[in-house]
Amino acid sequence: MNIQSMTGYGRGIAGNFKVEMRSSNHRNLDIRINVPQYLYYYVPEIRKLVKEKFHRGHIELFMPKPEVDNVKLRINKSLAEEYYRALVSLKNELGIPDNVGIDVLAAQRDIFMLEDSEVEIPIFRRALEAALEELKKMRMEEGRNLADDISVRIQLLSSRITYIEGKKAELINTARTILTERLKALSDNIAIEDSRIAQEAAILVDRADISEEIVRIKSHLKHTEDVLRQGDIVGKKIDFLSQELNRELNTIGSKIADAEISALIIDMKHEVERIKEQVQNLQ
Repeated sequence: MNIQSMTGYGRGIAGNFKVEMRSSNHRNLDIRINVPQYLYYYVPEIRKLVKEKFHRGHIELFMPKPEVDNVKLRINKSLAEEYYRALVSLKNELGIPDNVGIDVLAAQRDIFMLEDSEVEIPIFRRALEAALEELKKMRMEEGRNLADDISVRIQLLSSRITYIEGKKAELINTARTILTERLKALSDNIAIEDSRIAQEAAILVDRADISEEIVRIKSHLKHTEDVLRQGDIVGKKIDFLSQELNRELNTIGSKIADAEISALIIDMKHEVERIKEQVQNLQ
């Protein structure tokens, strides 16, 4: 079972590189990459590696400023000259008294860049892969915890729907008795055959039958268990099944006028809502 939560954190360190990753809930896979300019050309490869491990979640990758002593800075002199000429021209046009000094040029960050030759991609990749693995490990650990919690709630729902199923015959007999008595009371002083009363009661009782709803609820619960057992991408599937469970429980609640069963249905709907909340965190 490779169920993953969508929340987690991972960090990888190799050489002078440190990569950090954070993951949070998102209905799809949303990747945000924030790396230094000298790694921009490697962004497509980073994105590919992330997609290989994760299918859903908002994933942020960022790198703190590298703590290195041997980074060489390269100055784009031709660009610096263009900046200088443009600034001097603007100064003369506007009659600005201040001179264009080195401090003004130093503020133009695109003039300065790290030497590409100092970027050791194999070492950076080791840091990246370590961060990816740690993030995946944390997501899987939390995913297992969430799956265990959902499994407990499924077992609880299964036991309660089995209890309701066991009470079905009693509920039908009670409903038939109540309906028959009501029909007789309403038909007081009116000649109605007992067979007609029995027929009307049977129709009303049939409308209150919950056999189909019970069958569908059992099927949805089993399907949910199967999805959990198969693992991998489960969030959207179980969310859909939870909606179907709620629909069937609402139908039973509208059909049955029994205080005990009504209380059970409310409790079961609460459990389904808890499952839906947990599923929002699953990939």
